[in-house]
Amino acid sequence: MFSSFSRIISQPSIAVDLGTANTRIYVSGLGKIIEKPSSISLVNGAAAHVTDEYYRYINKNLVAMPLRGGVIVDLKNTVSLLKPLIVQTRKLFMSPISLACAPTDTSEAERGLLCSALVQAGASRVSIIPEVWAAAIGAGIDVTLPAAQMLIDIGEGVTDLAVFRDGRVIHASAVRTACGAIHKAVRSAIMAKYRVKLYDHDVELLTDEISSIVNKPECRQKNISVSGIDVVKRCEVRVEVDSRIIVDAMQPVMNKIIEMIVLFLKRIPEKHYCELLESGIYLTGGGACIQGMDELIAARTHMVVTIASDPIHAVINGAMHTLNYWNGKKCWWENIAWPTIA
Repeated sequence: MFSSFSRIISQPSIAVDLGTANTRIYVSGLGKIIEKPSSISLVNGAAAHVTDEYYRYINKNLVAMPLRGGVIVDLKNTVSLLKPLIVQTRKLFMSPISLACAPTDTSEAERGLLCSALVQAGASRVSIIPEVWAAAIGAGIDVTLPAAQMLIDIGEGVTDLAVFRDGRVIHASAVRTACGAIHKAVRSAIMAKYRVKLYDHDVELLTDEISSIVNKPECRQKNISVSGIDVVKRCEVRVEVDSRIIVDAMQPVMNKIIEMIVLFLKRIPEKHYCELLESGIYLTGGGACIQGMDELIAARTHMVVTIASDPIHAVINGAMHTLNYWNGKKCWWENIAWPTIA
């Protein structure tokens, strides 16, 4: 009975994946994940009921995005985003202790901003770990092995990669180009050619043409039917999109991501590189769900690429396991330090 009472009055703990596109919070003890888009609507209720289809589309997408490239660029709206979520995690009016995640290339100032946002939103203390570490744990990688293992996490705003060995991150790099840049390239190409603003689902459908980049000289032209709002006719339309336009639009973005990965591998010591040839590359994040992404990375790196079983939730799942490991240890948040990366 005393044990049950202690759990009731113990301070709550949460794990936070504050992403460019979505925010996920795991509440220790409740075993649930709270999830919502990382955006704040700028439209009032009256404006949401307009009859013009074009204005309705614009109003739906008129939002503040307080994160860019995986980091906070708007503290005020980030706090507004987090506060109603963290309120749900309070226990007997006690503020939760938070374990948060950040890209490996973040500066101390950027991680400090993340701490400030969480504290202002209602957290009592904050400790931060690299997103790739959490993603690796969430993907089921045993980071304690004596042989090097590599993970690439392609999110909405940042492509983050790291090599793990003996329970440490020994090499890491990141580029703030990821799924968001791919989607933007597709949207811009369709707008320029067809004067149509695509729906989100249709943008994701077109990004699956990444698989055509692997064998671009041999790929055949095909038409793909998608929906959106015609900005001239101001109504919903369906258009037949030439797949070659999409491939050409995505190519520069994908080249930037792939070049970063290849350059990263070239900088790895030969001993660790040989170990990676054996273990291959693990892929997580929203980018792992784009058809053809694993094939493209495998073709350019000449390594086996394995997609995690739940790539979208790898970071929050890994943060959850990390939090559960530390939970119960006295002042555990003081024992977690940002790693020194070779």
